[in-house]
Amino acid sequence: MNRNNIIRNSLVIILLAGLSLTCGNKNENQQSQAEQVLAVKVLLTKKTAQDMVKTYTGSLEGEKQADIYAKLAESVENIQVREGDRVTTGQVLISLDRLGPSSRYNETRSLFLNAEKNYTKMDYLYKEGAIAESQFDAAKTEYEVTRANFEAVSKLVDIQSPITGIVTVINVSEGDFVNIGQKLATVASTDKLRVKFGVNSDEIKYLKKGAEVVVSSTVFNYKAPGKIVSVASSADPQTRSFQIEVILDNEEKLFKPGMFVRVDIILERLENVILIPRSAVLLLDNKPTVFVVSNNKAVKRELSVGPEIDGRVVITEGLQENDTLVILGQDYLQEGSNVKITTWEE
Repeated sequence: MNRNNIIRNSLVIILLAGLSLTCGNKNENQQSQAEQVLAVKVLLTKKTAQDMVKTYTGSLEGEKQADIYAKLAESVENIQVREGDRVTTGQVLISLDRLGPSSRYNETRSLFLNAEKNYTKMDYLYKEGAIAESQFDAAKTEYEVTRANFEAVSKLVDIQSPITGIVTVINVSEGDFVNIGQKLATVASTDKLRVKFGVNSDEIKYLKKGAEVVVSSTVFNYKAPGKIVSVASSADPQTRSFQIEVILDNEEKLFKPGMFVRVDIILERLENVILIPRSAVLLLDNKPTVFVVSNNKAVKRELSVGPEIDGRVVITEGLQENDTLVILGQDYLQEGSNVKITTWEE
């Protein structure tokens, strides 16, 4: 055998030895992976009932609420109440300048006082038979007209509350000049409060007049019962949402008009459904997937899922009651992986 043949044969032997070693390592690695046992945390799936609750937000208003606007262009002379004060119907809230050029207060007051004085005199003379009935009627008519004019001007100058309630907002300060149509204050009744909000077309079918709701605030830990009193039959053309109106009892007087609140409404009650933690679901090949344990082996299950409720997912297909679902450690599993259950979650 010449030198070249010896070298060639030596290289073949080394190559074969290398391949043999590589295959041996690969087989050993596969065997090691097959024998590896992964620790997992599981729970036993159960069927249960679950309320589908949707939370909406809105600002509170009084059940009866009056926004008060200026009907004269005059300066503010006196503010007779403060925000939070309770007022009654007809109580004066804000007084405007009586001497202002547009108020005509003094003019109508003088005309009224003169007509009143004349009417009193004519009434006496008529009862004594000293004047004709037509003279008395004319004096009475003049008195009634000037009185009505003075009362109307007085209400323009001394702005009254149209309802009994709480002064929730005062928009002006003494000395401010206000224009006709400017909002001056808001008065609201607070025994019951109102909140309005919009819902989309997919949700409107679940909301019925008379349905009970729960109203809460982030300001304090308190919830009050409420009821849907109005459901819009058509969508707002601008927002494309349907307006819902809720009335709530405010016996504790904790809620205030203008306060931002949450409204929780049960849209639907699901019966005999399986819910699992959202974190247990993997997305494999673009399909929601979980692993269950059977005979100490990981078994892959593809799912059909429904809505998510408070971090849990409704499972419509893929799981049965009493399946042993992996909820921690599933990221490291493959079909057939050996597993050891270390923790059961109740």
